[in-house]
Amino acid sequence: MLSSIERLLKALDEHKIIYCHWKSNEHLGEALDGDTDLDVLFDPAQRTELERIFDECGLKRFRATPLMQYNAIEDFIGFDQEAAKIWHVHTHYRMTLGEKHLKGYTITPWGSILLKDRVRIGEVWTSNPADEFVLLLCRIALKLRWRDVGHGLGKDDQAELAWLREQIDKEKVATAAGKMVGERSEQLILGLYETDLKKKSQFVPLQKTLRKELKPYTAYSRAGSWFVRTKREIFWLYGGVKRRLGWSNYSANRRVSPAGGVVVALLGCDGAGKSTTLEYIYNEFRKKLDVVTIYLGSGDGSSSILRAPMKIVALKVGGRGIGKTVEKEYAEKKVSFKARVFSFAKFVWAVTLALEKKGKLRKMVKARNNGLLVLTDRYPQINMPGVGDGPLLDKYRGKSGLVKKIANWEHRIYESFSVNAPDLMIKLMVPTEVAISRKPEMTAEEIDNKKAIVMGINVSEHQVVIDTSRPFEITRGEVMKEIWNLI
Repeated sequence: MLSSIERLLKALDEHKIIYCHWKSNEHLGEALDGDTDLDVLFDPAQRTELERIFDECGLKRFRATPLMQYNAIEDFIGFDQEAAKIWHVHTHYRMTLGEKHLKGYTITPWGSILLKDRVRIGEVWTSNPADEFVLLLCRIALKLRWRDVGHGLGKDDQAELAWLREQIDKEKVATAAGKMVGERSEQLILGLYETDLKKKSQFVPLQKTLRKELKPYTAYSRAGSWFVRTKREIFWLYGGVKRRLGWSNYSANRRVSPAGGVVVALLGCDGAGKSTTLEYIYNEFRKKLDVVTIYLGSGDGSSSILRAPMKIVALKVGGRGIGKTVEKEYAEKKVSFKARVFSFAKFVWAVTLALEKKGKLRKMVKARNNGLLVLTDRYPQINMPGVGDGPLLDKYRGKSGLVKKIANWEHRIYESFSVNAPDLMIKLMVPTEVAISRKPEMTAEEIDNKKAIVMGINVSEHQVVIDTSRPFEITRGEVMKEIWNLI
């Protein structure tokens, strides 16, 4: 069990909060480890006290997008620094269930029954197994769509039913069903209890009777439920396809912070593990939140269509020494044809790079304004031209004509990144000897220079330096904590 979840459970008991983990108790251990959601039912009369406890235990409310919101259900997310995990509590104040993407029934009496009959498993209050069994049968029946009838029952549902059967008998099921449903549905539930359940079609008779019995608990008409469900399903499918295909998405599809979007810039010297850290925190936060990463450098990361072929050419014909040779020729005023070609190519490179950064800035601002967590790999600045993702054409600002105009145009683009400064800048640093052990192809001088450049970038008012020479299990939690404190 995560230590942060353990603290929450103790606080709920100390303040006599009435609750129960009401479904999927077959894999409760996974939920307590933060690997699956905690679905917890609470007494709505204790909501004010509950939210105070959540706040004291470090949980934060997140807002689901309009097409993902359901009645009487809220999203709270916690963070465990020791495990470097976020975990999710679906907070239920009433029993809201039904078809996926609709959940059209809010059955208040069932919530009272579950809380009254709750049982203790270790440190957690859970639903009574008989109540949970009846509720699971009803949930499966109410979720049925016409296209599901020919399908087999899901493995997860089969595993939960088998686990619950081991703890109940027919008499307990009859008692639970008698409190929750009408006589006709009770008989159908008892019949399902004695049946080997393999197909969804076995639940059709129960679905028909439940729809009649539970009609007072829904506000949807047939046409209205179809419209809302279809609209939400299309939205869900579109978002899922984009995530699976890796398409960039700068609008919220799942849940966001009520405090608004946040931009976090990650910088690091060579050998500091920036890429590994960025990948981890992105994957961890995106489990529950809308997150986007944007590469704002000019090296191996993503680039525009215009600059992509130029990168290939640069890798083939470029070299560390060419730029210095060209600068020396210009200083001596004996400029070769090769040097002029190189200077022109660098000028074109700078223009295309500035255009690329301008487009990425728009995406960054859009994502932040839409409530997303934005993680940037590197960040442009204007205080150190020519290095550290600074402007490349500043030396031409003292010239005249078109060259000067282009140089000033480039400078304004880089300056706009300071105007839209990141909310937090995290600098990952390691001692020079550690960096050399991780990047043996680099010299101590090169590493020290890059460390000085990173430390000299001060675009954001809020900055933190983290020593990543320590075990990754420690530093990843520290990085996530800094971000968690901000969102």
